[in-house]
Amino acid sequence: MCSGIINQLILRLLNVATFSRVLLLVLVTWCISSVSQMNGDEMSYIPAGSYLMGTDTHLPDERPAHVVFISALYCDKYEISLSFWEEVALWAEEHGYEFDSRVKTAKKGPSWSPAPVKHPMNMVTWFDAVKWSNARSEKEGRTPFYYENSERTVVCRKGEIDFTSDQVNWLASGFRPPTEAEWEKAARGGLVGSNYPWGRSIDGTKGNYRLSGDPFDNGSTPVGYFNGFQTIIEQQNSYGGEGWPPLDMVNGYGLYDVLGNVSEWCWDWYDPDWYGNPDTQTVNGLARVSDNRGPSTVPTDPIVGGTRLIRGGSFQHDDSLGNGNLLRLAFRHQRKPDTALRNLGFRCVRMDIKEKLWLNALPLGAIDGKWMQLEWFGTFFQSDYKWVYHTDLGWVYPVGEGSYDNWLFLPELGWLWTNGGIYPYLFSPADGGTWLWYDLVRPHAGWFYNFRLEAWMYSGPRD
Repeated sequence: MCSGIINQLILRLLNVATFSRVLLLVLVTWCISSVSQMNGDEMSYIPAGSYLMGTDTHLPDERPAHVVFISALYCDKYEISLSFWEEVALWAEEHGYEFDSRVKTAKKGPSWSPAPVKHPMNMVTWFDAVKWSNARSEKEGRTPFYYENSERTVVCRKGEIDFTSDQVNWLASGFRPPTEAEWEKAARGGLVGSNYPWGRSIDGTKGNYRLSGDPFDNGSTPVGYFNGFQTIIEQQNSYGGEGWPPLDMVNGYGLYDVLGNVSEWCWDWYDPDWYGNPDTQTVNGLARVSDNRGPSTVPTDPIVGGTRLIRGGSFQHDDSLGNGNLLRLAFRHQRKPDTALRNLGFRCVRMDIKEKLWLNALPLGAIDGKWMQLEWFGTFFQSDYKWVYHTDLGWVYPVGEGSYDNWLFLPELGWLWTNGGIYPYLFSPADGGTWLWYDLVRPHAGWFYNFRLEAWMYSGPRD
């Protein structure tokens, strides 16, 4: 992202004083916002614990309610937006990924929207949601989840695969669509037995659904639109769209749009009897297993066999009794995994897992096995101590929780933060914070550009 585009422009920009400073500020701001995304600032922490999944009072496939334990994880606060999809997809397509052509037909928000590309991504198949999640993982230096083979040596970047359990690395740090049980826990936000993320009733100030009264009726809103500043228009036949005043509809875990806007893909195969027997209230023991991922084999139901779970109502849905009150958190939708719809998108989760720093570094074949190569960082000598010799940076002291959270100590500059998404940009927290750019193309190593001082600084070996 930044390291691809900015590296091509930066030297030219630095030679054009006034214009360059303005544009450079924009580019650095762009970098910082991407770092915020990668650091998890746009994800919410969902603590480990049990919750009551499903309901005993509505449709048969939602019954019986049962207790499920879910391990700690992080969940996207917002549905994946058109702009975030494009940012990752551009990187992905440059690195061997292929997506269904229908993603190019995704509908943007209307021209009068305050943020047309911040509307949720749509026209995404389940297969594309999985591949995009893999690309997001690789782009950020995390270990991807999905593989083409059972040995998990070939990352899934193209095609349509109905993965078996041994093609998925459930202990990876990367991103993925949530399981159905994870989605419902995150969506409930800690509330027990409620129909909606805030309680038992609904009106149009609270979410984007059919005839809810917002200006985008029969279309999506920008992600996070219902933040207390949403506009609600009273209109005839509205399903409560005249409710007032509007409130911030973030749920107890910091998530938006778990009701309405677009429905969201989940990992699981759909089985209408997965929870147990709705008449006798007998619970399926497998549905009670901690962190269960739904049926382990494809259900053979003649009507819904081979479909994947989707959750959360969409902008096309109403909350009428005749339709099953399908905006409720317990309502279970399903579609074939190759389905692409204007009202269907997704959000990602990742596990609370800390990986070894530079896990993906590859040995260069030296006799001692100490020389390593990391795609985004370059060549370095992995000593028996904490200090590492980098061929350009010299001796550095690295720490972190993986290539996505990498701190380096340089004797001349102190601690600097970077990762695979932004390197050769580094951030120094000293003196209120400074962004540095490491010049990889200068004839000798060690030159950094300090954006705050608008000056070059040298931190390499002295002649």
